[in-house]
Amino acid sequence: MNVYITKMNGVSWNPLQSRQRMTAEIAHGLDCREMGIFCYNGNAESEESLRTRLDGIVAGLSWGEDVVVCQFPTGNDSRFDRGLLERLKVYLVRMIFFIQNSEELVRGSIQARIPERIKLYNQAEALIVPSLSMRQFLLDNGIRKDMKFVIQEMWDYTIDKNTIYSPQFRKEIHFTCNGGINGLNNWNYAIPLKLYADSGIQGQNVHYIGGLSKGELISRLSKGGFGLVWYQDEDTRQGMEYDVSFDLARYLAAGIPVIVPAGISNQALIEKNHLGLVVDSLEAAVTAVESMEKSEYQGYIQSVGRFAPAIRKGYYTKKCLVDAVIAICRRDAGEIAVPAKIYDSGEHAFTYAVLKESYGDNLALSWNYSGKADGFLIYDTSGKLVYETRNVYQHYFLMKGCGKEIGFTVKAYVDTLKGKMILAESEQVCLQKERYNHASVSLIIPAYNAEEHIARSIDTALAQSLLDLEIIVVNDGSTDHTQIIIEWYAEKYTNVIAIRQENGGPAAARNTGIIRAGGEYIGFLDSDDMIRPEMMKRLYEAIKKNGSDIAITSAYYIKNGKYQAFIQYMLQEDTVVDTDEFIQLHYIKGSGFGVVVWNKLYRSSLVKAHLFPVLFQEDEAWIPYILSYTEKITYLNDCSYEYDRTTYNSTLAENLEKRSIEERFHTYKKAVTFYLENGNPKRVGLLKELAGERLTGKLRAYGYSEYGEFWEQIQETF
Repeated sequence: MNVYITKMNGVSWNPLQSRQRMTAEIAHGLDCREMGIFCYNGNAESEESLRTRLDGIVAGLSWGEDVVVCQFPTGNDSRFDRGLLERLKVYLVRMIFFIQNSEELVRGSIQARIPERIKLYNQAEALIVPSLSMRQFLLDNGIRKDMKFVIQEMWDYTIDKNTIYSPQFRKEIHFTCNGGINGLNNWNYAIPLKLYADSGIQGQNVHYIGGLSKGELISRLSKGGFGLVWYQDEDTRQGMEYDVSFDLARYLAAGIPVIVPAGISNQALIEKNHLGLVVDSLEAAVTAVESMEKSEYQGYIQSVGRFAPAIRKGYYTKKCLVDAVIAICRRDAGEIAVPAKIYDSGEHAFTYAVLKESYGDNLALSWNYSGKADGFLIYDTSGKLVYETRNVYQHYFLMKGCGKEIGFTVKAYVDTLKGKMILAESEQVCLQKERYNHASVSLIIPAYNAEEHIARSIDTALAQSLLDLEIIVVNDGSTDHTQIIIEWYAEKYTNVIAIRQENGGPAAARNTGIIRAGGEYIGFLDSDDMIRPEMMKRLYEAIKKNGSDIAITSAYYIKNGKYQAFIQYMLQEDTVVDTDEFIQLHYIKGSGFGVVVWNKLYRSSLVKAHLFPVLFQEDEAWIPYILSYTEKITYLNDCSYEYDRTTYNSTLAENLEKRSIEERFHTYKKAVTFYLENGNPKRVGLLKELAGERLTGKLRAYGYSEYGEFWEQIQETF
């Protein structure tokens, strides 16, 4: 058996060709043979010429014996790629694809081409992909379930160690990437930025070095400072979640620490090996560099010094190639090895797990985990790893293309020097018959043009550990496929009720749900948010135990994959809190954030007697109004509601931003007027105090005199 590796040729200067050449050179050290592929203008090449060229490329292969590692892309068009694979199949060779353009695959501009790429990749026995997230992306988009994967994790950057210096402590940043930097027209920081490529960045402290040879560039970088890996636009930022950066390898090979954006695919590797700074913004990066002491920098240099030799000698590439060849020779290869033994300290446990049918012939797996972890692994009943996530907040995963007879297990793990250590394992869950009898709680979901996310929201509602839960989805005049989706759930599940009405806004939709609700208590869920599996049960038990009118939970604010706890109160949990005290502490004297309807469970009789006003941004009017009629409140700091701004309707946000200050004032005026005129007369003084605090605050914030004048009118009227 001989192993061949393809290599792009014929391009005067191309980063992809440089990477493929380096990969092929490293492969030579493993006795791999080179299969050169020249880049041609495919449109100008006749079928006969293409056949002749392909025959020449594969002429050295032995029939039925050899392995070919195809580096993709080849630099040619899809017609060439299809022809090459057909020739390789004629020779009955075994194929491994080394995918090196992952960033392009996830860009919105080429989504239509994904099926073509998937069809191409499915002809391989094994795929070398940059990251676990890319593996999952391919599986979600149609890659064979039995495909064997090898995770690249890091590029190599082969150099002669004699060309590098010992890095010195320098407060400067190097940038070797082509293209601009997102959000920056000018570099106005005290830290100098040194450019080695055409990046379009300007500024007083920008130093343009220009293009250098590989040796000159490494020598200059190795003198000290930080290497910056950053994104040019939203497409490249998203691509970094799946791909691995060649510039990252270059900086580390030069021996200097790096600065990377949070969310990059190898963030965990950088953090755990202390290779540099992972930051949310360039401002944060500059601040960290400015405040850094020499001893801290030397700590990074020592860590990079331990890590870099493997990159300089090509060991990441060697490992990928060896693992891929072994994978196609072994039936059990391609799975991520995790020890079966569970280290049980008694502090980590899965308290709940459930599997439900989801829209689109999918399965929705949900779980609740208590304790610390570095990530979760999901296995099917055969023991095959289906999914891995390092999102320790995750509690829901959508299984696509799985049979309904299959079951799943979730395992929580932490990373150790010897690999992953399992801390806890859920029970194996399969699809089960419904056990719904009656409604103790009614959960109302208003939906308008929510086809992209409504299934996920309903899935998390169905996953609740509270069995006596009624789910009422009100389609508020949607013009997309929302109705089709919610009707599917209503037909599948006896506790899901689908209601359709003409568009009237969220308040009207909630009122429709309230009127229909049969539960003793009522909750609300927005169609683009999620709730954690124990939320309804925890709130229900707390409100019953304490005899309260409302039970409240804290929440997570999610944006760009980051979770931030909010709507948290300095209150004793799971006990009775007087309503007047709550309003004083958290709406008048406090920040008042949390004027939202969805993180609460309400006594049904209370809500049915006090419906929503049909106003714009009705939360501002209804929350003070409904609170004025309550006596007891209970609070749980569970963060069990997930307010997901990743899926937020950007058009709605833009429309809100475009509203003039006058329009915003009149919207708020209607809200205040409503709760003052309709609130509990016994608490009109408290509501008036709340209005005064809010209006004077807005007057200070916006300088719009109408707020002050309205407050004077309130003082005279109420």
